[in-house]
Amino acid sequence: MGELRSSHFHAGIDIKTGGKIGEPVHATKRGYITRIKVSTSGYGNALYMLHPDGNTSVYAHLDEFAPEIQEYVRQEQYKQQTFEIELFPKPYQFAFKTQEVIGISGNTGGSLGPHLHFEIRDSQQRVLNPLHYGFDEIKDNIPPILQGFAIRPMNINSRISGEFKRTEISINRTGFNYKAIDTLNAIGEIGLELWGHDKLNGSANKNGISIIEVEVNGETLFKQNIDVMSFSLQRHILVHYPYDVKMTDGPRYHKLYIDDGNQLKFYETQSTNGVLHIEKNKLYDVNIKMYDPYGNMSTLELVINGKQSEKFLNNSLDFQLDGIDYTIEENILKIFTISNCEGESEELNLNFGDKIESIKPEYYLNNTAVYLWELKNGIPQSVLNCNKGLNLRSIHEVYPNDYKVISTDKMNLKFSPYSLFDTLYLETDYEIKTNDSLEIFSMGPITTPLKSSVEVELTAIPNHYNPEKSHVYRTDDAGNFTYEGGEWQDEKINFSTRELSDYTILTDSIAPLVKENNGNYSYIIEDELSGIKSYEAKLNGEWILMKYEPKDNLIWIDWLNEEMNKTGEFVLKVTDNAGNETEYITKL
Repeated sequence: MGELRSSHFHAGIDIKTGGKIGEPVHATKRGYITRIKVSTSGYGNALYMLHPDGNTSVYAHLDEFAPEIQEYVRQEQYKQQTFEIELFPKPYQFAFKTQEVIGISGNTGGSLGPHLHFEIRDSQQRVLNPLHYGFDEIKDNIPPILQGFAIRPMNINSRISGEFKRTEISINRTGFNYKAIDTLNAIGEIGLELWGHDKLNGSANKNGISIIEVEVNGETLFKQNIDVMSFSLQRHILVHYPYDVKMTDGPRYHKLYIDDGNQLKFYETQSTNGVLHIEKNKLYDVNIKMYDPYGNMSTLELVINGKQSEKFLNNSLDFQLDGIDYTIEENILKIFTISNCEGESEELNLNFGDKIESIKPEYYLNNTAVYLWELKNGIPQSVLNCNKGLNLRSIHEVYPNDYKVISTDKMNLKFSPYSLFDTLYLETDYEIKTNDSLEIFSMGPITTPLKSSVEVELTAIPNHYNPEKSHVYRTDDAGNFTYEGGEWQDEKINFSTRELSDYTILTDSIAPLVKENNGNYSYIIEDELSGIKSYEAKLNGEWILMKYEPKDNLIWIDWLNEEMNKTGEFVLKVTDNAGNETEYITKL
């Protein structure tokens, strides 16, 4: 419960089935089925059972339902002519006593291996921690395990070991007690971040840590207890963990502070929302306690010394600098220049178009000068230092809880009041890659999460694409493409996205592959680029149900009943997201 996933907290618990599909799944208490869902993603085949205490138990990734439920679902699938379906039976239509079999375990939906996903929800459909409801089979005397710890400057005046930089801290371990190797030097407002997992006896799995408590000089600064979760706030996980770390291929840490825009309800903090204010010449004893649901505890101890920053640091950059470069870290513009002005002023000139403002280096990393600028004080168009200059990408200020349209020559972005967690300094750029002539529409920084969708309109090269087969794809530095879709209007294509990233337009004119899979009424369906959108099968002109498992690219016939005619002309039509269609015809 509460394990950090990419886009959500894990709800409930996962119960192993020995790597097998087909174990009987029993009702935990008496009750009746209120909801049945069949999906190729998410929970796959799932049952929702209401109990007399008002709670609902959820059983997900099932291979099949109990026979009477399975028959009801199949009849509705044939009636509605769809495999994916959601049904709400009448009360007591499917009632079960405690321990009666309600289904068979499987690996359907977003499952990556056979198991049963199990939840308990209250009358408000909030997820409760099932481990508080009596799983005596679980033996756990292993405290949570710390894997990493970091501290982060929270405003422009904060420094950690002299730098404005998130810093990972070296830790020593003795049993399940951890201690920072050195006293940390910092000043200003800082945030603490923790990476770890929990284990139980007899299992190699790394589970989530639900309870973390931070004490500073003997007083509780922050506490989280992920025991009750609201589904409506699941996307707020993107501001619970450091999204910038995750997007640069790092692990998912817990922020031990409440970031702007985070509305999750399982925190307890003082007025600072968990942010620690470090004053000069003061010591801060920090004690962090991690608990699992069985009361096992591990601790992390560290001391932070309030020390004013040095101007010249014997540190190096973690990237290759060629003259001058910059990053945007939330609302801070961080500029790096090679310090070789030969007696000239080290001031950096910020060009705002109608004025120029000069700033001095905040500190030096060997021969590199580092400058900081709060973008809320103005957005520069270019910067100049000695004989080195750099034009910045277009930067636009966008506030949460507001409508905003950002327009450039090549794209328009429409933000709703719900699009953002916090103020965004949006970077936009456009280029044509010379090696493959791909148009790249850039929206960044990719290290900033979106709360909900942004509507985007791209202006494409005129007469360059076939509108019927060309769509928007998300791309990355590794050359991977993910279908996003879009609708054409003249030379513009519109789509919505919940990710700041690079996007391009690709044409998919290749129809899906369809081939028989060793008989037994099953077939392989694949599509190289845009992906499978839909499929339909008919036998002698009559619609027939095909089950679909995208993980295996496999579909197969599910007959309505044994008396159904199983011979004749079989026609399978498979369509991809670009509209290409393959019609596979055979005799059964």
